[in-house]
Amino acid sequence: MDEKEFFDHLAPTWDDNEVLSTPDKVRFVLGFMNLKPGQSVLDLGTGTGVLLPYIAEKIGTAGHITAVDYSAGMLSRAKEKFSGLTPTPEFLEMDLEQDNIPGEYDRIILYCVYPHLHEPVETLRWLHKVSLKKGGLISIAFPSGPEFINNVHREKHSESDILPSADELARTFRLNGLDAKVAHSDTDSYIVNIYK
Repeated sequence: MDEKEFFDHLAPTWDDNEVLSTPDKVRFVLGFMNLKPGQSVLDLGTGTGVLLPYIAEKIGTAGHITAVDYSAGMLSRAKEKFSGLTPTPEFLEMDLEQDNIPGEYDRIILYCVYPHLHEPVETLRWLHKVSLKKGGLISIAFPSGPEFINNVHREKHSESDILPSADELARTFRLNGLDAKVAHSDTDSYIVNIYK
């Protein structure tokens, strides 16, 4: 079973097992992204849409949300849950590493996505160049620290899906020409922002 099939298979029960992305935790993490009314937000790897109502809360009715996932099952659940949200998200079934995502955005969010990227530095450089508006930011975020994420991946025998420390990740991006800073990192959350 490849990774896409894995997520399709888990989609129907994903929300039942999601315990880290509590409303308080999601609001805390989004607080480091400086979301404002009227902004356009690209939620990459939206999964079942856990961030969508909280993004909508911040950007208001004048904002725009594009929610992207390569798993049809995950995206279907997100649509079921949040098609009535205001602003109504635009749902796109796309592979963020293979497909050209239309538009430019004020904020690009990769929440619980980074370890699943096959070419992370190249992907982030491309998103920064093509999809991010001037003055915007890309945020790589998790509702826990890297130790927890890495233990989960080890238990699932996904040793290749390892998350480096926030300092290490920001340093790697800076060495590759991106203006990256650790916004927050502890055992309860992890946010690295890349600025343009």
